[in-house]
Amino acid sequence: LSGFRIALDPGHLGGKYAKMEGRHFVMGEKSPVKEGDLALRVAKRLGKRLKTLGADVFFVRKSAKPTTRERPKSLRDEGKAWQKKIDGENPPDRTKKEQKKIEKRRAEILFFRKEEIKARARRVNEGLKPDLVVCIHLNAAPWPDPEQLLLVGRNDYHVLTNGAYMGGEVAVDEQRFQMMVKILNRSHREERSLAESMATAFARATGLPAFSYTGPNAVKVGDMPGVWARNLLANRLYECPVVFLEPYVANSKEVFARIQAGDYEGVKKVAGKPRVSLIEEYVDA
Repeated sequence: LSGFRIALDPGHLGGKYAKMEGRHFVMGEKSPVKEGDLALRVAKRLGKRLKTLGADVFFVRKSAKPTTRERPKSLRDEGKAWQKKIDGENPPDRTKKEQKKIEKRRAEILFFRKEEIKARARRVNEGLKPDLVVCIHLNAAPWPDPEQLLLVGRNDYHVLTNGAYMGGEVAVDEQRFQMMVKILNRSHREERSLAESMATAFARATGLPAFSYTGPNAVKVGDMPGVWARNLLANRLYECPVVFLEPYVANSKEVFARIQAGDYEGVKKVAGKPRVSLIEEYVDA
């Protein structure tokens, strides 16, 4: 990989921000599962492997802390305006406490879903200027009952490229412009090729089935199972080829057991089978 500039983007945030993002769950007395922290561990080890292959490696996020300087407190006014727009001319009756709570949540969403991604995009496009960004995530399935958390049986993988712009999205000037940038710089050609290679590798390394979308927010691309296009803020704003990795269902019985087993050397019997650690398997793939 000599001469290639690869940026690793550990998805979401870790530490105290994981719960705010909804990327955190706890089962009984077990250790909490935080996607952002797991993604960062994968990225750091993967970075070392890629460097041994000659690549120039960069990290879009280096710690659990946000990339953006903004915080929910600094976005309160914007959150308040957003909620006012949602409520329209006939807002529902709420107490002052309820109103403040919902406005606070709007500010939090703006912080981690918008401002954080925009800050990462500036870092990618203006500073790092890589040939490729690999966004590292773990997937999750909907809870059967959000009030009483029970682990699911499903476990799978999929890989995402940019695409599947829906009518309401294309109607927005900013999104339409960003879509045209992606089309004209032809990054989609490399994204598809890379995504198919990575999907092949994950299928081989993990033995997992490929996930398939059923809704209108994704479209199947390429010939390899598990490769889909979605219009996400990060893969739209990052101007170079971007591949999102979404292996494993973190709230499945199997993956939860593997996360609880931690990161260990060699092979260990976990969830009924001899396995390397989840982190190691992810990096190998």
